[in-house]
Order: sequence, then structure tokens, then C-alpha cells
Amino acid sequence: MTNEAKVYFALYGNEFDPDAVTRLIGLEPTSTKVKKDPIPKQTWWRYSLGKVENDVIDIYDMSAALVAKLQPYQEKIAQVKTSLGLDAVLSVVLWITCDETKSTPAIGFDENVISFLKTVGATIDIDTYRN
Repeated sequence: MTNEAKVYFALYGNEFDPDAVTRLIGLEPTSTKVKKDPIPKQTWWRYSLGKVENDVIDIYDMSAALVAKLQPYQEKIAQVKTSLGLDAVLSVVLWITCDETKSTPAIGFDENVISFLKTVGATIDIDTYRN
């Protein structure tokens, strides 16, 4: 077994039109979901570079690559977040192998990522699972 990871940026809220967010930002999301009972409990607009499966997982690199794609849109993201009353999050999802011969993921964020998150008013969420 190897380690797996996904890093994504999401705007989410109670009810809003993800297509409107796409038009206002000018960036096509990788996925959207509209609130339904019981799941999902919120509507979201999500942008990701996909899942990585490898013995070595580097969240520094993954988050930096994601933010490099989002940075040209950061002002529009911040405006949409504020005008629609949305929340923003950078989510890290890790599936860590129990194989002790494999490296554990490097988890951290460089200055550019932190600056982007501050500009758009986003939090960080890290979920870990055993593989």
C-alpha cells in the first residue's frame, strides 16, 4: 500500500448557485455539489488537481501547485466569497499507509499558500485516514 492525498480549495455555503460562482470567478471548478437532504449538507464549489498516490506525499508541493493555479483568480474569489456570504477552505485529505517501511506525508504550507489563504479569507482543514 502507498500513501494517498488530495488537496482542494472549496467555497461552500448553505444555498447558492455554483454556476454563478464559476461565471463570477472565471474558473471552471473540478466539481460542485448542491445542498440536498441529508447529504451534502451544504452547497460547494471545488477546485482540485486530483488525488496523488505515492510512497512519498508532500503537501507543501501539492498545496503550492494548487494555489499557483488559483492565484490569478484570488481577488475574484475573495469578492465572491464576501458578496455571497460563503466560507472558503483549503482541504487536505490524507490516506496514510500502515506500512511502517513507507514515509509519512510531509505536511506544511509555504508563505505563498498562506498569503493566498489570507487574501481569500480561507481556513485549512486536514483529514487523515489509515490505508
